[in-house]
This record gives sequence, structure tokens and C-alpha cells, in this order.
Amino acid sequence: MISLRSTPARLVLGAGVFALTLAVAAGAGAETGAHLSSKQPYREPDAATLAGYTHAPDGYTPLLTESVARHGSRGLSEYKYDALLTRLSETALAENGFVSPEIGQRFLADLRGITAANVQNGYGQLTGQGATQHQGLGERAVARNAALFAQAEKDGDRIIAETSGEARATESGTNFLAGVTKAGAGALTRGITPEPRPDLLYFHKSQNPDGTTKPAGSPELARAQAYEAYVAAQTAPGGTISAALDYINALPRSVSAADDVLSGIFTPDFIAKIGTPGHVWYNTVDGTKKGAVSCAPGADPAKDKSACGSPKKVIATPVDAAMTLYNLYIIGADMTAENTGDHTFDFGSYLNGRDADLEWFASLLDAEDFYEKGPGLAGHDDTYRVAQPLLDDFFATIDDRMAGDNVAATFRFAHAETIIPFAALLKLPGSTRQAPDNAHPQSLNDVFDYTNNPWRGESVTPMAANVQWDVSGRVGTDPATGRAFTPLVRMLYNEREIGFTDACVPVAAGSTWYKVSELKHCLNGAERIEDPRIAAAPVDPTASPDPTSAPDPTAVPTASPAPTSAAPTNTASTDPAATGPSSAKPSARPAAAGALASTGLEAENLMPLALLASSALLLGALAVGWFVLRRRRLEESETEL
Repeated sequence: MISLRSTPARLVLGAGVFALTLAVAAGAGAETGAHLSSKQPYREPDAATLAGYTHAPDGYTPLLTESVARHGSRGLSEYKYDALLTRLSETALAENGFVSPEIGQRFLADLRGITAANVQNGYGQLTGQGATQHQGLGERAVARNAALFAQAEKDGDRIIAETSGEARATESGTNFLAGVTKAGAGALTRGITPEPRPDLLYFHKSQNPDGTTKPAGSPELARAQAYEAYVAAQTAPGGTISAALDYINALPRSVSAADDVLSGIFTPDFIAKIGTPGHVWYNTVDGTKKGAVSCAPGADPAKDKSACGSPKKVIATPVDAAMTLYNLYIIGADMTAENTGDHTFDFGSYLNGRDADLEWFASLLDAEDFYEKGPGLAGHDDTYRVAQPLLDDFFATIDDRMAGDNVAATFRFAHAETIIPFAALLKLPGSTRQAPDNAHPQSLNDVFDYTNNPWRGESVTPMAANVQWDVSGRVGTDPATGRAFTPLVRMLYNEREIGFTDACVPVAAGSTWYKVSELKHCLNGAERIEDPRIAAAPVDPTASPDPTSAPDPTAVPTASPAPTSAAPTNTASTDPAATGPSSAKPSARPAAAGALASTGLEAENLMPLALLASSALLLGALAVGWFVLRRRRLEESETEL
């Protein structure tokens, strides 16, 4: 395996107290026991996490907040898994292939129940659980940035909501805004609806959610086509990803897990027939390869196009059958509000006590996402480079705000296909290690596997997964640069405060706040134009800089982690296809005034930093020994934080 970055524990120092913040991407930990892969429902942060957010250094006030989030919990994306198992079960019923008539009747009833629930809710649509998830995200975003939203309302600033254009993403945005309103910022949400931005948030496909194709000759079309071509080539016969997935699915563990699960439902003779003539089922009305398109009973295809599934989907092996059942099991966790009345279902009952099998199936599902959307193959960045325009938009939003833009918050709503590559691009916890580029795998060491890679769908991209940046600024002139103070950024991953990649130097040792100039350097390859640290002594924002004492802007501070050249690479591309469209937003305030002018912060009232600096030095000395020992233990356990 190629380690892209190890993520050490970071000591967070604030208000004279230091605390250890574990950078756990999922929030409640990667291991839940349910093994739901990317269908893991969102786990809200606990009270201690919410209370433990650090403050920006003294003198800095809230300037902006922005985020990108996956849609919330949804139902089945289309009539597919339920359709395929229905065709298989019809054959089993005719051939006495169920272990008992009772099991057969119960299994068919569960299939009818989950189909009816999706017909009523709409295939691929947000469930009640998904709506609640985003309402909570909106409420907590306001609570965390109460001062920012209060000032924005006072100044007449506004917020922006953007969506991929897919219905479930748009509905997620609508519910998020409802949460913002509920939290008391309704003046900012009045009249706001999520704006479709498929160029920015649906970058993985040439075709947009509304059926249109991205504009001919546009950078977004070129990017999407390049990504699609790469995945098509790699997953075709002879491709490395194809070879890796074939190897993983053909492992004896895959076959034994499938047999273990299916044997509780179907007879050994019937299981043995799967894949033989007459026992291969396509997603068609009669289950044959050339059969008519199959649509869910009771659905209106004119209103729900996803109620009719792709005829190319097939069950051709026992592993296919078991994975199809597993996919119904994991989506059930996101449909608790719909699993009621005359359309109840319980696919977990067929998997009780089979935790090892569930974990294996999760790893099979994760392998596909990892290879096609995530860190992928060593030496390749095609699977996550496609997310570069989204990162550029995060930076452009900050630049616009500093130039006087009146947008105080930008919220974006998209998909796992957006979050997964974005996490790899940022080298977030869990998305730090690639798999070997080996077209002829001979062992697990040659492919993605839970034993050699920390990537987990349930923690990298659960339902409603999100990346949020909070930005703070300071009025006046930085004497070290002779320019306006550079704004600071801190990141939340699924609402847990974490540091950026080790290549980025924070404003102080152990801090989770970074100068935006430093982030542009370490994430985008821009030149380092200033010292990434903040001086420990008080500075007079009106003083003229002393050129003889100004630090070397290219010097890497010895007290902070040294930048490393860790892959995935994040250098900005000069390829036109990698350059996103301008994301500049109209400004309602003169640029000269700047976004900080409305904060009311007077330079002469800034709190001196001397006391804080002394406390930091003392606490830092006490913490060093403990931190080193703790880091060694973490590294020895190979735990990805």
C-alpha cells in the first residue's frame, strides 16, 4: 500500500486549555456493527463535540461559512435490487427453491413491502430521515455561527444555496434552509431556493440531472468526459480496476459469505443452479436479457422515471444474489419512516448473526467506490482531480467576500460522487491511501482491502456527509506583510473539527486554524507568500511594516509540521479542462469597504496576546512529552484518525 498521509492527533489550544481532538471522519467512529457502507445514516455530533469547537485567534471575527454536503438518507435509487430479487424469487417459488414455504412467503412479502414503500415515497427521493438530517445540519450551522448570522442580518447580507439539480439534493437544500429558518435566521432564507449548479456539483457526468448535456466546448464537459473515459477504460476487460474488482469478488471469502447468507433463504440445490441456464435474471419483466423494461407495480413512470430500472442489471452468480440482498438491507436503515403500514419489510432478519459476512459485503461495495470515485490507483489522480473546481470555488467564495461581496454563507448540496473525490482531493481522514496499480493481482496486498486501507464508505461518505469551512477575518494591516490581514479557515468534516493535511501549516502549533494563503499553497500549489503562522506578540494593525524584521514568506516554521509531498497530488492544473468557470458572485457593497468593515471591531480595542502567548508556551511544554508518546502509540496501531 502507498500511504498518502497519516493523520496524527492534533492538540487544540484555546482559552488557555488544551484538549485532544481525534479527527474521526464519521463522528461516532468507523465501526458501527451495522456495516452499512455508504448507506450509513448520518450520525449527529454529540454535545461534547459541539461544545468543543475552537475559537479563532483573538482579533479575528466571523466572516463567512461555506459547505458542501451529500443529500440526506434516500430510498432505492431505482427499481433494481427489489426487481432482480423478485425475478429470482419467482423462479425459486416455482422450483421449491426456498428452504421452506414460510420463508418463501415472508421473503416475497418483504420484497413487495420495500417496493411499495419506494413507490409511495418516490424512487431515489429523500426519505423522512433524510429531511430531518439536513434540517439539523442547518440549525447547527446557525448555532455555531450565531454572531456571523446576526451580523449578516443586520448588514443586509445574504446566503446562497446551490444544488446539483438532482431532486434529492435540491430537497436536501430546502430542508437545510428550513433548519436555518428554525434556528432564527429566517430573514436570510426568505425567498431563497437552491440554485442548480451541475457544472460545479455534478461534475462526474456529461449529462446533467435534468437530462441536458453540459455545454459543448465547456471546461465542465471536458472534465466529465475525461473522468468517464478513465473509469470506462479502467473497468473494461483488461483494465486495472476491472482486474482488482474481479479478483476481490472471486475470492473464496466472497463465495463463502454469499453461500452463508443465501443458505438461510434458499436450498443448496437452488443456490448451486444460480448462474446456470435458466437461472440468470435480468431486470426485465420476464427476467430474460431481451425482456421488456420492468417497472415497479403501482408506480407511474410518467411521474417517477426511476420506477423503471435498467435492463442491464443482472444476477449471474451467488455473489450477485447475496450483494443484491445486502443492498436492500443497507437501504432499509435510511427508510425507517417509510417502513410502516401495509408496506413493511425486514431484510435484516435474514442477516442476523452474520456480522462477518456483512463486513465483507461492505468491503466489496466500498472497493468499487474507492477505485472509481476515491483515492483509487497509485500514480493516478483521475478519480479525484475532477473535484478541483469545487475546491477552487471554496477559495473564490472567500476571495469574493474579502473583496466586498455580501454573501455571508454558501451552502452546496450534492452526492456521494461529489463528496468522495473531494475528500480524496483534500486528503481527509480515511481518504489518504491509494491501492497498487497492479493489473494482475495475486494477493490482498495487490488490491483494496479493509486490512490494508482505512477507506470506509460509512465514514467517508455517509448520508448527509459534509465538509464545512468557517472563515474569520481581521481589520487593519498586517505589519508582517504590509497588506490586509489574511483570513483564517478551519474545517469541519461531518461536523467534527479537524486539521487540514500535514502539508498545511496552521497558524500555531496544534491549531486547526489556517491562513487561506497557506491553504492555497498546500492544497493548490500556489506560491507561499507569507509566514503561515501568526505572531505570538500583539501587533498594531495600523503600524507600518519593518522590512528588516519581516519574516521570509517562504520559510517553513520549525515549530510546526513540515509540509510533505503527499499524494493525492493537489497541484493546480494548467489544462483548460481542469479550470472551472468563474464563481464570482455579485457584490452589493463596495469592494473598498470590505466584508470586515461591518463588524464594528476597532483596532485599538484588540485584546493583547501576551498573556495567551505565555499560557501557550507553558501548556505546550507540558504537552510535548505526552503528545510524542501518544503519537507513537497511534502510529504503531496504524489507526487512521
